[in-house]
Amino acid sequence: MAFADLLVLIIYFAAILGVGMWAGRRESSAHDYFLGGRRQPWIVVGLSILATELSAITFIGVPAKSFAGDCHYLQFYVGAFVGKMVVVWLLLPAFYRGNVTTIYEYLGQRFGPATRTTASILFFISRIIGSGLRLLAASIAISVVFGWNLHVVICIAAAVAMAYTTFGGIKAIIWTDALQALIFIAGAAGALIYLATSIPGGVDHAIETAQSAAKFNVFNFNTNLADDTNLLVIFVHTLFLNAAVFGGDQDMTHRMLTCRDIRSGQRSLTFNAVIGLPVVVLFLLVGVMIYAYDQYHATNIAGAVAKNDHIFPHVIANMIPSGWGLRGLLIAAVFAAAMSSLDSALGALSSTAVVDFYKPYVAADRSERHYLNVGRVFTFAFGVLLTIMAILLAGQDDLLYEAFEWASLIFGSLLGVLLLGVLTKRRGHDWLNVAAMLSAVGILVGFKIAQERDATVIIWPWWIVIGTGWTFAIGLLTTTRQRIGDPPAETVEQ
Repeated sequence: MAFADLLVLIIYFAAILGVGMWAGRRESSAHDYFLGGRRQPWIVVGLSILATELSAITFIGVPAKSFAGDCHYLQFYVGAFVGKMVVVWLLLPAFYRGNVTTIYEYLGQRFGPATRTTASILFFISRIIGSGLRLLAASIAISVVFGWNLHVVICIAAAVAMAYTTFGGIKAIIWTDALQALIFIAGAAGALIYLATSIPGGVDHAIETAQSAAKFNVFNFNTNLADDTNLLVIFVHTLFLNAAVFGGDQDMTHRMLTCRDIRSGQRSLTFNAVIGLPVVVLFLLVGVMIYAYDQYHATNIAGAVAKNDHIFPHVIANMIPSGWGLRGLLIAAVFAAAMSSLDSALGALSSTAVVDFYKPYVAADRSERHYLNVGRVFTFAFGVLLTIMAILLAGQDDLLYEAFEWASLIFGSLLGVLLLGVLTKRRGHDWLNVAAMLSAVGILVGFKIAQERDATVIIWPWWIVIGTGWTFAIGLLTTTRQRIGDPPAETVEQ
């Protein structure tokens, strides 16, 4: 690696560690460690959410999609924007009114401990698998660029993220992720400019080549609801998925709860929704330009890689020139994707473990310092667990859609019970909510198994819709006559 590239990498790591240690200094309580004292700037929170949302899966998966196909992935943004607005105006106000640290606390306030605990467990399962996939995606990119052993890369990436997250908690996560979002956006922009200007005839010829291959196709208006590229199918799926992820996933919602008030929390996600479009377009264009570059220079990129997810890392390693600092910036961007994929998951898993399990069931009424120290232990332990999960998932291909499918299995039940909480006024039945959530997951796991055996019953974009509707309908049909504010139904029955 040339000196300029190495210098960029050194500056990156120094900046991340410095920002993480600075932001997380003077932690004195669990409130600071998990909520940042509820005084984090909304614009920084919005960038932090973007970093986790895009993650390494977007960094390597989206360019691979437009390289191999077209830009139909952009259809995902339309429903995503609407889904985020559902969270902004419907779910966030409920969380702030409850003054909660985790969103599962709200479910406990609304329905009872069984709903809260079950939702927390489902979150653990989804986040451990999902973050394992994210860490794997980033590590694949680093492994391809350097030619390093994949398992070694996974361990190194996890260790760096664990260091500043264990020390600084949510403040370190928010500020380092905001910086890392800017880094991998800058890296993608630099790659796009280099590729477009390296094609004979310049940008015009690159665009002409892409157009002739129908690379700029976005919308699929056919009426086949069994087609997972259909606009209506994708719109409905992404609306439900984003409402579920940003409203029911502590990994995402956690950051919004660190803002000063509800208005700031709403601004953070609205800002994130607005800037998401140009960022997705940027990564799609990178894949399109890789295709045009490949056509003009006859580099046969597809034949040189084992999997589509290796395409962008292969370009970074073999086609981006060294000595300018651009390769160093892109490698830093890959590391940034890895760090932002992991650190927020560690914070969310740790806060949920302490607030929703350790505190109510193991050690109630202990000091804030005690919960702070336990939170750090959980952060480290989950880092080890996610490292193991990423290693176990190695060998998966098409990680972008794999992540969507896993999220669809679980987040429908979480969104269903959350909507039951904010859209109805009756108390609800704690244990029947549990039955509704678990049965929804069971049905969708059956769909997943059928798909793996090439016997698809219902295509994956509909899974989260079915899970949400099933959970909400059963919860609605089994609500008690009690109103919010009455004691839970189980207490009355006793």
